[in-house]
Amino acid sequence: MNKNRNISVVIITKNEEHNLQRCLESCHFFHDIVVVDSGSTDRTADIAVAAGARVISQDWLGFGPQKQKAVELGQHDWFFSIDADECLTPDLAASILEADLSDRNTAYAMNRRSFFLGKEIRHSGWNPDWVVRLANRQVSQFTSDPVHERITGYSTILRLNGRLLHYSYPTRAHVIQKTELYGTLGRSSRMRKKNRYLAATWSFFRTFILRAGCLDGVSGYQIALMNARTTFIKYS
Repeated sequence: MNKNRNISVVIITKNEEHNLQRCLESCHFFHDIVVVDSGSTDRTADIAVAAGARVISQDWLGFGPQKQKAVELGQHDWFFSIDADECLTPDLAASILEADLSDRNTAYAMNRRSFFLGKEIRHSGWNPDWVVRLANRQVSQFTSDPVHERITGYSTILRLNGRLLHYSYPTRAHVIQKTELYGTLGRSSRMRKKNRYLAATWSFFRTFILRAGCLDGVSGYQIALMNARTTFIKYS
């Protein structure tokens, strides 16, 4: 395996002690890991320091600006962005280490597989889920969106083998918390007004029928309800 270590891992956190250890263990082969924390009151910072990461405190700026701040703090131009509730499979780790970093205009995408209340989701619009996470900061950067941020600036995308595992909704409490959060953040970034009842109904139908959430069974139904609730809050 080509030990390509000229990559900075960037992670943003707040009270992620239940996730962070798994994430950091999957990234142990990187020399530079930057954790930008926005006021954790649990053991998040201690876990990060114990794993060899650099921890920087930063008041919350919104998802896009917060991740861009982490990118700017990295030691290397190439950065790999991973969320605290995600981890690399061995195949994906090998793909990152073997990636050709000779062209700074190229960014790399990976297929993310998400879990909902412990169940792997194969439909509901969650699979396949190709996300760009490896890029060069000389040409690429995060958008300033407070939610649904993304990396832009590159001219070419290549795909890596392996999967990025995403444990985003481990409990019902997390479902409720994130529904309220994303709905509220979406409200501030919406482009136009909509009827919230029609928008929520459409969101449910799109997830459960058009995106085959029905094939995920009860989990697909719950995800469709969650999306509908998020949309309802967004347009309230």
